[in-house]
Amino acid sequence: MAAHNAFIKRHTALSLIGAGLSVASLPIAARAAVPLRIATLPIDASALAFYAQDLGYFNDAGFDVSIQSIANGATITSAIASGSLDIGWSNIVSLAAAYKHGIPIVIIGAGGVYTRGSVTNQLTVRKDSAIHTATDLSGKTIGCTGLSNIGQFAPELWIDKNGGTSSSVRFIEFPLPELPAALDQRRIDAAWLAEPFINVAAPYARPIANCFDDVAPRWMLGAWFTTPSWAAAHRDIVDTFRTIMAKTATWANANQAQSGQILAKYAHLDPALLKNMHRITYGTRANAVEIQPVIDLSARYGALSATFSAQELLLS
Repeated sequence: MAAHNAFIKRHTALSLIGAGLSVASLPIAARAAVPLRIATLPIDASALAFYAQDLGYFNDAGFDVSIQSIANGATITSAIASGSLDIGWSNIVSLAAAYKHGIPIVIIGAGGVYTRGSVTNQLTVRKDSAIHTATDLSGKTIGCTGLSNIGQFAPELWIDKNGGTSSSVRFIEFPLPELPAALDQRRIDAAWLAEPFINVAAPYARPIANCFDDVAPRWMLGAWFTTPSWAAAHRDIVDTFRTIMAKTATWANANQAQSGQILAKYAHLDPALLKNMHRITYGTRANAVEIQPVIDLSARYGALSATFSAQELLLS
């Protein structure tokens, strides 16, 4: 009898979802947890799903969420495209490149955004380095977290805008946690660091530029996405997910100490690192204005053959 009642509840819930009613609006007795497979990176800019899970927002909306922490956006994109995951997070450069290579993706929600003057990402050198200007970097080696991505393009843009020649600079890719040591050991001349690793490197490193400032006054670092076919077949779930992410972003922007503790748990970071780190601001909705500068930058430095309208990436 219990199994029969459970079946009836789940059938009723799914029927109502199909009729266009949100999971959260269902009567408690009629709800059955709807499975949702999410993947994200264990970094500040993509941490909203961790917060929503820990705060119970997914559960309250009737979702049974599993979150996979994956090291890079390319792996997440492949999993979304294959249907082995439902919703994922990736940076805008990778999403734009995937889209132009024919991978079916659509952006459904905002992640972290960068606002001019923020110091969450910095180009750093050793304190004893003779490098002080963009011109000084010509012919030097910079470590970054990903080639042909924002960690390379933003420093290139800053160098070119400030008298240097980015084409003469050699970029080497490192996992983010390894960059401070590479700089300290003089394997690279400069490092493009993100928090909390700016704080890690602080005893022996100094910043020379906030290169992200040159991209735009405000722009989107990454976004939540799925495939157009999955979004069309699960529009109610997508709309509820968007609402949860917006609610979570508002909470996280106002409660950085609490969100830091959640991030430390899911990303396996030392909580002490987060006490002094500068935190990301989260967007409450994805919009073309904040995505377009990244697409234009990607085209300028070769990740795309040409720029295109950011509106093409957004779910209508």
